[in-house]
Amino acid sequence: MLKAGFARVDITPPFGNDLSGYYERRLADGTLDPLYLNSVALTVGEETVILMAADYIGIKLDHAAKIRKLIQERTGVPADHILIAALHQHTSPCLADPESRSTALRDKVFIDVLYRRFADAAVMALDDRAEAEMSVGARDVAEPIAFVRRYFTKEAGVVTNPSSKFTLTGRCAEADNTMRLVRFARSGKNDIAILNFSTHPDVIGGTKWSADWPGFARRFLEEDIAGTSCLFFTGCQGDSNHNDYFKPREERLHGGRYEHSAYMGRMVADAAVAVWNEMTPASDDSIFAENRIIYNRTNTEGVEKYDECVKWVKDYKEGKIPADSYTMADRAFCYRVAALREQPVFRPVPISVIGVGGVVFVGFGGEAFTSYGRIMRELCPEKFVISVVCANGYEGYLPTAEAFGQGGYEACSSFFMPSLEDEIVAAAKEMLEKLK
Repeated sequence: MLKAGFARVDITPPFGNDLSGYYERRLADGTLDPLYLNSVALTVGEETVILMAADYIGIKLDHAAKIRKLIQERTGVPADHILIAALHQHTSPCLADPESRSTALRDKVFIDVLYRRFADAAVMALDDRAEAEMSVGARDVAEPIAFVRRYFTKEAGVVTNPSSKFTLTGRCAEADNTMRLVRFARSGKNDIAILNFSTHPDVIGGTKWSADWPGFARRFLEEDIAGTSCLFFTGCQGDSNHNDYFKPREERLHGGRYEHSAYMGRMVADAAVAVWNEMTPASDDSIFAENRIIYNRTNTEGVEKYDECVKWVKDYKEGKIPADSYTMADRAFCYRVAALREQPVFRPVPISVIGVGGVVFVGFGGEAFTSYGRIMRELCPEKFVISVVCANGYEGYLPTAEAFGQGGYEACSSFFMPSLEDEIVAAAKEMLEKLK
């Protein structure tokens, strides 16, 4: 018999801490809506897994490992049975060492409390467990809200988030506009929903904390279906966002940024509500969990321009570089090359697989491109697969081999090599085959 439990704690940092994302420091001066950590504990027989989703842009590998170890010490649940994901909102902080990321959390007192809040949420979810019946459903949102942000152009090959000076000839790939949902129906307690959608949570911007559209999606689902607690996981999104650049700028948003974020959350929640009473029962007779770390050689392309890139980054930070003189790819290239002296020879990427009967959660320790979600579903067609980015680590963009060949911002900024795709797929395939 499956047992499921849920917990939610507030993890909003004090004002004055860094919001992460982009290439400039932004210090939080307010809160549009709180940042939460949501936790779901699932038990079958003697086996338990804990799924956690934080409204943070990322949680680096070393922090995630320490938190999972702390949870293991507090609960007895093995660290490999714990998946900690960041939802990657750009109006949230990054849990990383400031030396390795300039916009990391610096508030050591808050970080100490934050670790304990993760452990508390795990304990609370375990304490909330009750018998549950699991079911699954999927539905496309009413109209597309996710778009691959990488475009072929006449002037410059592949460009991410192109300005109006580029002539667009096509997108590099198609986005995933399918909402995926796992429901745990419990008698006498709130039902639990695990909601999944794939695109960048980067709509609002500014200097105030916000969970962006994933927060709206959770909130709207809980309001529309009384007696439901919702955890959200961001799916493969490294190459997608909310902007359709084939449309004029004035037609891309529904109102302002905050309003468009609410609109996106509404679209995802509506799709979940539409299938809520038409879900397909899923088997819940077993639990499987494995976490691996693969190592990919660091990309040193352009190292001969190291001194030039160091100077460019310095001038950029001092405001000496005109905004119209570089592309996103140019900036990403210079930042990556300027940081090469501090990089290891091989870079770690956590890959996690957690199976609960007929449902599988595949975690990527970075921003996996949309295609990875499709690949995982093809590798395990007999299961209901939920892909989760920034899981048990946050190691940057994870492009496909094709995207590395195309170039563009994400490929230029990634410290990984084109062999990354084969290594990720091989590791995931080996773990997924153990579920068959």
